[in-house]
Amino acid sequence: MTHFNQFLKMLALAGMYFFASWLIIQVGHPVGLSLPIFPAAGVALGASICCGNRLWPGVFLGALVFNIWFMNIMGTFSDPLDGKGILIAAGMSVAATAQALFGAFLFRRYVSSQNPLNRTKDVLSFIFIVALVGCMVSGSISLTILGWAGQLPWSKFINEMVTWWLGDFMGVLLVSPLFFVFRQPLTFKWTPARRVEVSVLLLLFYVTSQVVFGDWLEYSHYPLVYMLFPCLVWAAYRFNHPGTVISILLVSAIAVLGTMEGRGPFTSRSLEESFTLLQSYLLVLTVMTLILSAAATEAEEAHTQSVRFGRVLDESSNEIYLFDARTLKFIQVNRGARENLGYSLEELYHLTPVDLKPDFSRRDFEAILKPLRRGHENLVIFQARHQRKNGTLYSVEARIQLSHAEVWPVFVAIVQDITEKQRIDKELEGYRHHLEELVLQRTVDLETAHRQLMHAEKLSATGKMAASMAHEFNNPIYGIRNVLEKILRRIQMDENNTRFVKLAIKECDRVTSLIRKILDFHSPSPDEKRWMDIHESIEDMLLLISKKFSERGIRLIREYAEDMPKIEAVPDQFKQVVLNLLQNAEEAIPDRGGSVVIATNISDGKARIQIKDTGSGIPEGIIKNIFDPFFTTKPAVKGTGLGLSVTYGIIKKHGGDITVDSLPGRGTTFTIILPVKHETSISVAN
Repeated sequence: MTHFNQFLKMLALAGMYFFASWLIIQVGHPVGLSLPIFPAAGVALGASICCGNRLWPGVFLGALVFNIWFMNIMGTFSDPLDGKGILIAAGMSVAATAQALFGAFLFRRYVSSQNPLNRTKDVLSFIFIVALVGCMVSGSISLTILGWAGQLPWSKFINEMVTWWLGDFMGVLLVSPLFFVFRQPLTFKWTPARRVEVSVLLLLFYVTSQVVFGDWLEYSHYPLVYMLFPCLVWAAYRFNHPGTVISILLVSAIAVLGTMEGRGPFTSRSLEESFTLLQSYLLVLTVMTLILSAAATEAEEAHTQSVRFGRVLDESSNEIYLFDARTLKFIQVNRGARENLGYSLEELYHLTPVDLKPDFSRRDFEAILKPLRRGHENLVIFQARHQRKNGTLYSVEARIQLSHAEVWPVFVAIVQDITEKQRIDKELEGYRHHLEELVLQRTVDLETAHRQLMHAEKLSATGKMAASMAHEFNNPIYGIRNVLEKILRRIQMDENNTRFVKLAIKECDRVTSLIRKILDFHSPSPDEKRWMDIHESIEDMLLLISKKFSERGIRLIREYAEDMPKIEAVPDQFKQVVLNLLQNAEEAIPDRGGSVVIATNISDGKARIQIKDTGSGIPEGIIKNIFDPFFTTKPAVKGTGLGLSVTYGIIKKHGGDITVDSLPGRGTTFTIILPVKHETSISVAN
């Protein structure tokens, strides 16, 4: 199907080429003159440019049929279908095809757009390179063939070459633009008003044509051709390229027909001279009109882009200012700036950038602009404060450039409100400082924790050494006690010495008990819960700390509940909790004197053990952190910050809870709450 469509296009192009050639011959035949316009050259070039070089067989076929027909009616050969006539016709057809292909090559090489009528540069390239240079091919080759065949005297070669070249040149300028125009959609709509305008324009064309080339006025050589110019300008500006191309064709047709009938300003002594003058007129008219149309299109596009660009700038969220480089007076200010400042455009025309910047003087602002004026910099960036009409201030960042695009140099300033940006930057700076402080604090905490862990290791080593020494002391103490008992039994002493020996035996028993408690505490039992007497466990720990209480004058008060049941717990872990709380209570009493109360009670199926001291208390700001690991208010050599954390973990592991109540200067109360179970529910702790 594609090849068939291609074949149909070739046939259509061949038909168009033949019809355009036949038509111009028919127009000139009544006066016996071949008109110096060959539209078929425009058909061949326009089709090759817009439809591609693959249609060249259509050009060749149309030219071949026309050449054979033309030689027949001109009587060039007695039998135009003989071998020589066919060769000449084929050679001239090859020349016409080569000219179309060469013109298409020049078009793609030197014209930047598909429609050269849109740009002045492109239409000039099309006229003076594609058309003017490209149209030399067909005439030079065809006339050379005719000269070799003996059909053209070589003395007439130059004159015939100029005539052929100008005829093809005019045909290309008049017909090829039709392909460019109808290749693209119309840029205007056929509204009723537009139809009325077209009717008026056609009527004006008819009237002026009759005046210039008709018989409405009796005159001989008055140059009234300028009367057609308003119609051409009107068509070019109001109807773009279609109006331009069609108007040129109408004017050319009217001028040719009028001149053939001996009317118009180009009528001369002979038709050849008349058509030479007409050809010059149409050539100049066509070139100027095509250039005018391209310039009008460029101006319209530039205006559209300017309006579109101006609308974008006016609606920009940034503030955009144009101010005179000499007076610094504002020339243009976009809507975003006007709305932010609160000024109208008329008010801003009387102001300068210095009037908006209360922190700048004219000299300060000129110092900023100096690198731009001297060409040392293309852009300057600085921050300032703008003052609104109501007196409020806001921070901005301004970017200023110097533009020489206008008649007088102007400065272009793009200003961004950075109030929110500064606020965010300030917050980020605050976050950064806070983060640095947290990092420093965490570093200090880690260093403190490291020191406390080292101290804990030392305490652990000391505890192991103390347990070892206690074990070693145990045997000598037993030996001393045995000796004292033997002395008491075997030696008769007075009452005084007997009392001293018995006291020594009692102290040996006390030391032995103390050693046993230390060994029991250092070598804890496995995490196996068993039934335990709360009061007995408390008393075991009091034995270890009562000496220190006595030395500091701390009074120990026991408020034990009489009906306190046994609880299910890991004994050594419970004792560790009690010992730690007793040590904290002793250390919380800063001076000699004071009291520590140990109270127990049972309520709601839970055992409560309270340890109250009359110490300095815990400040409100740190009481929430006392159970955190490594948290301590003691010097590193006195504490690790692990005691209360371990205490909290032991109580939670037993299914209980521990609370603290403290008032600075009035003491602290720790309350241990443990569940009470029946003795049949002994289990292993997780």
